[in-house]
Amino acid sequence: MAITKVNAVSVGGLLSEKLMIPAYQRPYAWSVELAMQLLDDLQDAQAQHADVPYVLGAVILHHQAGQCDVVDGQQRLLTLRMILSDTVFTDDKIPDTPVTQVWRELRRRLQKMPGTQLDSLRNFIRTQCQLVRIETDDVDEAFRVFDSQNYRGKPLAPHDLLKAHHLRAMQGESAAMKVAVVEGWESVKDEVLDRLFSTFLYRIARWSRGESAPGFAIHDLGMFKGIAHKPGNALSPSERYHLAAQAAAPLLSHWAGAEGHSKRDIERWRFQLDAPLTAGRSFFEMVSFMQQELETLEAEVKPVFGRFGPSQGRYRYVHDLFIAALLYYTNKFGHENLEEARDKLFAWAYALRVERLRVQFASVDNRACGKGGVRSPFILLRNSMTGRVVRRLNTTCQPYGDKHEQELVNFLAQQQENYEQ
Repeated sequence: MAITKVNAVSVGGLLSEKLMIPAYQRPYAWSVELAMQLLDDLQDAQAQHADVPYVLGAVILHHQAGQCDVVDGQQRLLTLRMILSDTVFTDDKIPDTPVTQVWRELRRRLQKMPGTQLDSLRNFIRTQCQLVRIETDDVDEAFRVFDSQNYRGKPLAPHDLLKAHHLRAMQGESAAMKVAVVEGWESVKDEVLDRLFSTFLYRIARWSRGESAPGFAIHDLGMFKGIAHKPGNALSPSERYHLAAQAAAPLLSHWAGAEGHSKRDIERWRFQLDAPLTAGRSFFEMVSFMQQELETLEAEVKPVFGRFGPSQGRYRYVHDLFIAALLYYTNKFGHENLEEARDKLFAWAYALRVERLRVQFASVDNRACGKGGVRSPFILLRNSMTGRVVRRLNTTCQPYGDKHEQELVNFLAQQQENYEQ
């Protein structure tokens, strides 16, 4: 690796350097609780071993143009700087942000300490608290190290690592564009991104190949890293085709809009779940669209199937199975026979809830990847050129008992009767 320097450095020494937060970095996001936990840790360390260095983890720096960009560690560094600062907010009109919330609470806590005790704590932080300073002049190497780093032993989620990977692929983009994609990403709650990738995109990718989807993990990142531009003629014909298709997307959008096609249709054409991703900006645009599409689909089915939704815990697994199949269907075939396909996919997924007293993820996983002799819509859709293929699904079911999910049994029977008529 192109690491130029690795050494232990005091907090005071590091904060005295010319450090910059690059435009692609996420905003300050620590909660008050996490900042208070850091302060508690520092006080405990001083109380136990005031003369022994206390290590606060690693900070990754990218050295360029006479300054160091903070690739990893900005949340800790900013919190430490707030602890060491005497600045207070006197203007009540200052917006309420994570920074102001943490700063005010830190001030409240620190002002309760006697002056000599506070001075002693700050001196301990500056001189006895250390960070492992990892510096490189190669931004790719900086991000590779970042991918494996964490603070307080909490692993980064796979989608966090994908964000770093695709930001790295945006080296040719402007700083304003990087800021825009980071702001868009950070505007979505972490649990929402986790659900998008873990419950839908990852499972669809696996199930459509007839493969089990046990859980989205770091070793699965390859399926979302996409095709990146390479120097020379290192690209394969397939890679060139998909890069060219994405490059032509703006022209396609202009033409399709003029022809009366909706933005939603155009985005479906552009971001096909079967097709390889393009690394960089296109990835973030795909994630934004898929999240909107997921929200829209769930809102559209709620009036019809709402009483069997995920708010009732016993339907959570089959609801997610149904929505995943519907997301895949609409991504490939749009509104083609949509109402019939929607009802078929609902019946196929919810039949599990009727047939079994308890439904766990293993049952859903087996059904989705085609085990047990039941056809999977994911496999059928992947290999079909028409949405009518879902008519091949077997949606008949044998109820577990006379009263088991009787309302759902009656609903499925009524849906089938409507189509027969």
